[in-house]
Amino acid sequence: MDQWKEVRERISKLTDEELLKIVTVEAEDYRKEAVDIAKSELRARGVPLERPTIEDPVDDDNPASLDPRGQSCVICGGQMRQGTLVAEKELTIVFSDNREERFVRVSVCSRCGQLSMLADLDTDVQGS
Repeated sequence: MDQWKEVRERISKLTDEELLKIVTVEAEDYRKEAVDIAKSELRARGVPLERPTIEDPVDDDNPASLDPRGQSCVICGGQMRQGTLVAEKELTIVFSDNREERFVRVSVCSRCGQLSMLADLDTDVQGS
């Protein structure tokens, strides 16, 4: 069994989430050929590869738009890192009382992995 056939076989057994991590967050940790195989597997499964883009203006008066650098994890004190959950579009919340939709902003502690989410109450969600 050649090396790439074995890699294809192992990659085909991974979950969608694991594959998305390979082609986004961890892409630099893999050879280009392995990332290409993971992308091909995602396409075959019908999982979109597009990474959402969000422009995040920093507004010091709005805690939801603050840059998380310098913020500490409430669990372990580690530095928080901001990111985007990968899905078909940006993650949003729809409030049940008035059907208002807002973006969800996510930060993760670089030490313990604690996840923190904030609703962006100032930015309107377009096209919903």
